[in-house]
Amino acid sequence: MSGNHFELLAKHFNTVTCENDMKPDHLAPYERGGAYSWDIADGMLTKMTDNGIEVHGHVLVWHGQTHPWMTTGTPEQVRDNMRDHIHTVLNHYKGRIHSWDVVNEAIKDGADSKEWKECQRPNSGWYKALGADFIELAFRTAREADPDIMLYYNDYNLNNPQKADTVRNMVKDINDKYKGEGNTRNLIDGIGMQAHYGLWLDINDVRSSFDKFIKIGVKIAISELDLEVINTSPGQWGPGKNTSLSDSVAKEQARLYAQLFSLFREYSDHITRVTMWGADDRNSWKSIGNPCLFDADLNPKPAYYAVAEIGSVSV
Repeated sequence: MSGNHFELLAKHFNTVTCENDMKPDHLAPYERGGAYSWDIADGMLTKMTDNGIEVHGHVLVWHGQTHPWMTTGTPEQVRDNMRDHIHTVLNHYKGRIHSWDVVNEAIKDGADSKEWKECQRPNSGWYKALGADFIELAFRTAREADPDIMLYYNDYNLNNPQKADTVRNMVKDINDKYKGEGNTRNLIDGIGMQAHYGLWLDINDVRSSFDKFIKIGVKIAISELDLEVINTSPGQWGPGKNTSLSDSVAKEQARLYAQLFSLFREYSDHITRVTMWGADDRNSWKSIGNPCLFDADLNPKPAYYAVAEIGSVSV
């Protein structure tokens, strides 16, 4: 990132999450036994830290963007693959990255059971090899590798009451077990709410999820916030599909962004960060939905001014 894009980033943001550069398929070797590829991620980290911007790590264990060899073999081999990857990455970044998404999107879509072990993604390579306990194993390994960092479970649709219940129970069960062994802190420090929202969002669902997670004693990160103006689907996603917004739609987007940031201010004692998933509409993964605070030419949208106003007044 360079030029006007970096100038915008450095002016408006103090924490960055790499969208892809620290995922397993970008860092880990393509084949078992190969060398890790650090150059791109390290370059990003150096540039950010040199400019006073912190970096949040994303992600250690995920069913997506993971080389097949990592989840192939006997349970013992897959367990070793996970442990080796987590130790390798966290040791490499020790002292430079202070928070990580350890496990990403382990709960299936449409989770409707409070029994979280019944709501795993059935096609996840980690789940198929190790069962539902792979989540706890990943967090225990991360805590072992770097005891000083914040560890997050990250997922989407956590404004959905049923999925929020499932994730809350999962995190609580794992943390209760860990503390029952005599540990004085949580194993899972926080929950990352991805916050890929649209104009149809019910703000009360977000509030309800906040309350559920706070009650079990964990922090909340708004980890991947964007707010699309039309309901898009995977086949439509990708950069460069942005359009001009009408004044009425831009105002409606601004209104909802303002409501969200007012809520974030209200719960600020429990929220560790708010991360926009993309700065401008042209480069957003959901560009067709014009979801960002800045337009394709990096001009601030009404949504930007609405958020800035929330930040300058008491709410």
